[in-house]
Amino acid sequence: MFIRTAITSISMLVALGVGTAQAGLKEAEQLYAAGDHKAALQEYVNTGGQGDVEATFRAAQMFERGEGTGEPRLDKAAAWYQTAARAGHLTALKSLAEMFAAGRGVDEDKVQAYALLEIAAQKGDSEAAEVRDKLSADLRPGQVAAGQRRAEKLAPKYEGS
Repeated sequence: MFIRTAITSISMLVALGVGTAQAGLKEAEQLYAAGDHKAALQEYVNTGGQGDVEATFRAAQMFERGEGTGEPRLDKAAAWYQTAARAGHLTALKSLAEMFAAGRGVDEDKVQAYALLEIAAQKGDSEAAEVRDKLSADLRPGQVAAGQRRAEKLAPKYEGS
């Protein structure tokens, strides 16, 4: 009986948490649409901190564009993209790869960019495969091989939850 009660209680808490995160995402979207970017960013950050991957991604986008912060915060954008990407958000993974390729908010690392794009391509993202192939034209064969090895090593970290 205790186990059944505990499982029911945990299930209810999980459901409440998901509901809260969804409500937070919706509230952030409304604030953003109303032009209150500072409040929207705060809500995306709070909701993302509760585990909502889409809110995490949107916070990263806002940090990248400087919405709600007054100026772009590329270091924060990269960190938030990383969190969303590791939770399985493919667009966040591609955005993070772009940041590595251009050295925006992170040290430029085209091998890392290649690896991240390779992971996204392996997940079936054809756009990532195209960008990876274009990037490989700028890399030496040894760098492409290093990117492939790195992708193999990093892939489990980007499987999502």
